[in-house]
Amino acid sequence: MRKALVVTMVVGLVGFAVSATPAWDYYIQLLTEKAKAEGGVIFSYGMPETWANYGEIYGYFEELYGIVQHDIDMGSSVVLARMTEENATKNDVADLKPSLASVLASRGLTSDYQCSCWDVWPESQHGVDPDTGSVWQAAYWGTLGFLVNVDIVDPVPRKWADLLNPAYKGLIGYLDPRATGTGVNTIEAAALAVSGDPYNYKAGVEFFKKLHDMGLVGSVDPLVTVARFQRGEIGILINFDYNLLKWKEDNPQINSVVIIPEDGTISSGGGVIMAKNAPHPWTARLFLEYLLCGEGQILYAKAFVHPMNPTVQLPPEILEKFPPKEAYDVADRLQEGR
Repeated sequence: MRKALVVTMVVGLVGFAVSATPAWDYYIQLLTEKAKAEGGVIFSYGMPETWANYGEIYGYFEELYGIVQHDIDMGSSVVLARMTEENATKNDVADLKPSLASVLASRGLTSDYQCSCWDVWPESQHGVDPDTGSVWQAAYWGTLGFLVNVDIVDPVPRKWADLLNPAYKGLIGYLDPRATGTGVNTIEAAALAVSGDPYNYKAGVEFFKKLHDMGLVGSVDPLVTVARFQRGEIGILINFDYNLLKWKEDNPQINSVVIIPEDGTISSGGGVIMAKNAPHPWTARLFLEYLLCGEGQILYAKAFVHPMNPTVQLPPEILEKFPPKEAYDVADRLQEGR
């Protein structure tokens, strides 16, 4: 079923041709043979099925190659700390904020492996550390916004400033910036709205302190979850548009709307790296080829995630489910790797 889906989507994705060469197919065949000799498993950090369509991405990877994912869900800051402590020996791949991925690279804790589509990648969305030779890349990108349950939230907030409404008592939820890259991005987006500078962290933290002091925050989560939103305990969920749109689609019983804040927000990438001392190095290489140069980018697109590979475009039937294109004019693209 998934195979048919991907074939159908390839036809609909304009210009996707990175993997459509005999040389690439042969290379993937060689990687597959070496990967299968490593036990048929891949260990990941911070890549749960509820994030960025990883459930389907890894499901199809298993269908193609018989390799099963074992993930430990954790935020970007925890990925950085854990891989540093473990000397990058326990996991094969990880998803984390690109700026922290570049820190791992500077510590020599990411692989020096460059995928076959490395040269088509946007220049600012990947890098090689000049001292260690380790590499990092952003695999996808999205924009910070709100998912609002319109049955319990009135009025619907259209701006960050609108969140400072006593009527929203206990209704706001966001990811913890002490543990997650998305939490840091949330602070950056609010900082942009209130000060004009996404890196004015003092302004962003002060804004969220106001929300807490007013009793408006009902949830600060160290891991991604939609459970409290599904139960109606949280009415305003702050996250990236790709997650918000997927959660909206997956929960049609909730009358909800995705809002891109009119007073400013940020767009940022999601980094995916291979560990320097990965226990299954050939499996990790195969997965990166699949994710960055093959079907993985298509499956990102299927679930509202903007692929970083410039040869892949979101199909019209996906784009029409997004907020209007002009709503994104307020978004500031962060400098990845900063």
